[in-house]
Amino acid sequence: MSVNVYLPLLAALALGAAGPTLGRRLPPAVATVLLTAAALVTALTSLASLALLTGIAVLRVPEIAAEGRLSDAVLKDGPVSTLAGAVAGLALLALVPFAIRAGIRLWHESARTYRLAKAFSAHPASIAVIQDPRAQAFAVPGIPSLPGHAAIPTRIVATDSLLRTLTEDQRRAMFAHEQAHLRRRHHLYLLLTNLAAVANPLLWRLPDAVTEATERWADEDAAIAVGDREVLARALGRAALSNLPRTVPAMAQAHVGKRVRALMAPPPPRRRTLAALLGIAIAATVWASIDSARETEAFFDTARDAWHNAHQHSVEHTHVMIADLGMAVRTTPTVGGRD
Repeated sequence: MSVNVYLPLLAALALGAAGPTLGRRLPPAVATVLLTAAALVTALTSLASLALLTGIAVLRVPEIAAEGRLSDAVLKDGPVSTLAGAVAGLALLALVPFAIRAGIRLWHESARTYRLAKAFSAHPASIAVIQDPRAQAFAVPGIPSLPGHAAIPTRIVATDSLLRTLTEDQRRAMFAHEQAHLRRRHHLYLLLTNLAAVANPLLWRLPDAVTEATERWADEDAAIAVGDREVLARALGRAALSNLPRTVPAMAQAHVGKRVRALMAPPPPRRRTLAALLGIAIAATVWASIDSARETEAFFDTARDAWHNAHQHSVEHTHVMIADLGMAVRTTPTVGGRD
């Protein structure tokens, strides 16, 4: 456990640092799935490791150990130092304000998406065109039916400025891009990755990396749908240039230059070895967390058994003392007795 309990923490640090690079090197679809899975796994397992380390340190307090019927001697000789447990506890406390802030931001973004979906719920067509000087398009995910609320279907929203900016082929590529977002349910990957970043703020770079991967995934799907990668690349470039110096459109907002260069190049290689290594790392992190939890449970069982054995011996010793005292009382001669 002294090694396994730290592996998820190292995995979270490594993923937070290398996640964006992995996302750009892997094929977009593979990057989206693996980065989302890695974010969830490392968020949960790293929190579990911090909780285990903190729990061992807390249970070493004599009053708490006595309340839990755990042996002080076993706890003091445990595989985790008190210093490591204290640092883990401080780390948990330090992560709380960052997690709260990230959670509030995610709540506001989810509420904004819900209001946007409601705003277009009455629109009869699956594609809504609105008047706006900004050239942009975006996909609005649907909402399933809830008690008292009807289901809201998915929508693609485009501005009239964007439609005037693009040619017919480019408009078709743009709509294929947004339809890919909806068909692949990219919003769920983004939601899960953001939740992982809320649970462990060390992963704060992962949502942006997954956003870039989903945009590139939708680009690849759209390029296949229209049969021409260059058409979509030009659509991205024209949409971005038409908005300068204003905001870049939502369709092209995630690293437009990198996406255009990727579309002008051949389809990305599969990189099976890199994907397999990342998958093995995810599995190893899960195994390390499960194994450290198992060893921690065995350690507490040992401490509990030692406590019971010590108290059972104390009780048996007390019973022997009482029996000896009774025997002594019965064999003592009566003072002043008759001959």
